[in-house]
Amino acid sequence: MAIAEKNQRKREILEAALICFSESGIESTTIDMIRAQSGASVGSIYHHFGSKEGVAAALYIAALEGHAEQQFALLAQTQSAEEAIKILVYTYVDWVTANPQLARYLQQARGYVLNGPHADMLKTRNSERFELLLPYIKRYRDDGVLSVFPKELYPALILGATKDYCRNWLAGRVKTAPSEHREVLATAAWRTVATVV
Repeated sequence: MAIAEKNQRKREILEAALICFSESGIESTTIDMIRAQSGASVGSIYHHFGSKEGVAAALYIAALEGHAEQQFALLAQTQSAEEAIKILVYTYVDWVTANPQLARYLQQARGYVLNGPHADMLKTRNSERFELLLPYIKRYRDDGVLSVFPKELYPALILGATKDYCRNWLAGRVKTAPSEHREVLATAAWRTVATVV
């Protein structure tokens, strides 16, 4: 499971929370349900996360960071704009395909976390990840290889179609796994932002 959490006890609690949230919904899940699933004490859960909202936010952020770790490790090895753009799609598709339960949680929990007490922390982490991506975009945009768009548009232009297809697959509206279409999606993303294809 791609939860980026080094502390084993916290990881066990987050994995248990994912099961509970997936089976019962975030609103209906209680700390006691997470305790029963994880084997941790209520005190341990509160010590690590402070509240159910804290557990939900920590799980959300750990999932995002699990994906980001894979993404940036591969992105750092790219040698061209096309390779970089395609890596963004490949890593997203591969992560969703390998972690559908966690990917569904990200879809379901976004509003819950953004409307909760940990919204600022999530916004900060998202902003930090975006800032790590910008040098790759800027480098190739400045070289004239990528079309010039407002910087905030690039994630949507690169991953919009991919995220939409993954959402439909996770919801059961389409049956073919995103991994079967990763090359088509990656090529489409490249053509969307490249100056010359």
